[in-house]
Amino acid sequence: MININDRSYQTLSEALSAVEGIDPVVIDLNGTILGQQIIDRPNVIIRNGTFVNDFGAYQIMADGNKRGTFRSYTLYVAADNVTLENVRVINEAGYHNGQAIALMIDGDNFRAEKCEFSSYQDTLFLAPLPETEYEKGGFRGPLENKPRIMRRAIFENCLIEGSVDFIFGGGQGYFHGCEIRSRNIQSPVNGYVCAPSTPQGERYGFIFDQCRFTSEPGMRESVYLARPWRDHGKCLIVNSVIGDHIRKEGYSDWDKPWAQKTSEFKEFNNVSRRKPERVGWLKSVSAEDLEQVRNLKENNVLM
Repeated sequence: MININDRSYQTLSEALSAVEGIDPVVIDLNGTILGQQIIDRPNVIIRNGTFVNDFGAYQIMADGNKRGTFRSYTLYVAADNVTLENVRVINEAGYHNGQAIALMIDGDNFRAEKCEFSSYQDTLFLAPLPETEYEKGGFRGPLENKPRIMRRAIFENCLIEGSVDFIFGGGQGYFHGCEIRSRNIQSPVNGYVCAPSTPQGERYGFIFDQCRFTSEPGMRESVYLARPWRDHGKCLIVNSVIGDHIRKEGYSDWDKPWAQKTSEFKEFNNVSRRKPERVGWLKSVSAEDLEQVRNLKENNVLM
């Protein structure tokens, strides 16, 4: 139950509808909210609570189809100017139930401060989706027929954990001072931190600044930093500490050798315990890239 002004509501969407006309809306959860929830109005601040769900992609829905990735979310942000502060968003489906999104964002100017986002595969999605799916029905869900609009999100001092492609999508995300934790799935390849699908022509995809890339025990040299979900995926990692769970080569082309030319994976001024031997197709960081990072750090605004 969600309590606002001494009244209780079954869902977050219902509660937000009840306070229409108040702008912005500030909700202190002070508890745990179970089941899928949607934030479908702009200018909302959610504080101090936990969202939990256990839907995975392999579950069979009433329509006879698998739930799929984009119907598995715990929290779906479908509006602009939403902020989460000291909030946990968890998908407890587990690795063997397939893709299981904790947070799905299709609203602009999203912000998270001191939050935790936890799942295994596909923990955090930043819209837009790619224009077309690889498999029919692969995008089934609330985003399938929505316009592909660039979304921007900022994460400050958050914990984001998962296994395979656990930060993914086409949006622009700035991660500052975050812990990016890989979970052990007991595999020779224990996962990929991010899988950007940045639209062609966009300057930036995911930017990690002053982050810590950590892992659960027993994962030495078994995780890739990134692979391109689509050919023009972009990822920039700067001023960060990279744990020994990351493979020396750092990046995978996802068996798409042509993406070595079209994707843009970059690193600058990071600290590793052992000298990395990165792939030859890693791109060089430009002065413009570093200026963008400085602007983000000082102004906290994505362009």
